[in-house]
Amino acid sequence: MKKRINIRYQMCLFLMSFLSLLCYAKGNNGFVTLKINGETYNFETADSPEEKGKGLMFRENLDTDSGMLFIFDQDQILRFYMKNTYIPLDIAFIDSEFKILDIQEMEPLNEQTITSKYKVKYALEVNRGFFSGTGIKVGDEIEYISGENLN
Repeated sequence: MKKRINIRYQMCLFLMSFLSLLCYAKGNNGFVTLKINGETYNFETADSPEEKGKGLMFRENLDTDSGMLFIFDQDQILRFYMKNTYIPLDIAFIDSEFKILDIQEMEPLNEQTITSKYKVKYALEVNRGFFSGTGIKVGDEIEYISGENLN
């Protein structure tokens, strides 16, 4: 009888640990950790049509070293605009090899389309001046550390 209770207890602990792990993993969805020029950053991700459509709209501020990485299925010409976006932003267009191909400034509430110069798979929106302030520039490569699957 004691052995049976011990096995049930161990199974219960295993299931609780497994469920905790699942909850932790689920809680990390929506974020990615990237290394750029030796510095590590955490960015929100947008990969569903709804997330990509909303982006950083309606926000009144954005933490200094944060931003949003938009993830697409394949390299393509990307188009963005700043409708209902109150924060001045910079956007980096990044190819499937994680190389920054283009950086552009975006004006708050401007509905003029910003188009990537090249086919890219990712776009990273950050506060205006983030790239120049950190020394990140066209040609730099990004290293994926952890978080949402980028493939």
